[in-house]
Amino acid sequence: MDRRAKGEESFRLFCELYFPHLFTLAWSDDHLRVIRKIEAVVNNHDTLAVAMPRGSGKTTLSLVAVIWAILTAKHLFVYLLAASDDAARKLLENIKNQLSGNRLLLEDFPEAIYPIVRLENEARRCNGQKYLGKLTNIRWGIDEVVMPTIPKSKCSGAVIRVSGLTGNFRGAMHILPNGRSIRPTLVVADDPQTDASARSLVQTAERLSILNGTIIGLAGPGRRTGVIVPCTVIQEGDLADQILNREKFPAWHGERT
Repeated sequence: MDRRAKGEESFRLFCELYFPHLFTLAWSDDHLRVIRKIEAVVNNHDTLAVAMPRGSGKTTLSLVAVIWAILTAKHLFVYLLAASDDAARKLLENIKNQLSGNRLLLEDFPEAIYPIVRLENEARRCNGQKYLGKLTNIRWGIDEVVMPTIPKSKCSGAVIRVSGLTGNFRGAMHILPNGRSIRPTLVVADDPQTDASARSLVQTAERLSILNGTIIGLAGPGRRTGVIVPCTVIQEGDLADQILNREKFPAWHGERT
């Protein structure tokens, strides 16, 4: 089995094969358990809230999971959420840096990555980019990335979009060049609370409502949305503390490490 096939089949191998510069230490048992659960979210549209010590890689694992989901076409529309718009845009910037600068991804996924590399991080080049005389419809913005439309590319037109948790993303959809409408089927809500919201009962309740309502329903009627919530408990009873509580919110499969 070649490198690409191994990486497409296993999230752990995808991390190890294509991102050795990010994951430089041996996995702990906690890491391996979380990796298996993230893989289940991507493959089966599960939900997962996970708390790990700062610096242990929970956000990095989640962002690499977005790249894995998009490049393998397990999901064609992924939403990245954070506590604020600025924080969400920084997450997207990290993903863009990996897509445009990872030589290993370029070698094994050229149909998706080479058009990105040709932009040289200049969004203004998107409008004129063509392949075999046809526009690739690529987008390279601060709030959204649309993968290039390339014949036989599994992730043609796939979307990564970002917003703050309290932003306007209800009913999000995207129209592909062939006219097909797609909705988000995978969401990563990274550290979805601020210090201020964690201290506010009203803001905590509002953000819990968004997680348990709007986000879960993004995929549309009758469809499941896979959701990963990497989070940090700021104080007892805050948003993270509640969704990690398996007795109160068992559907989130809370994982504390």
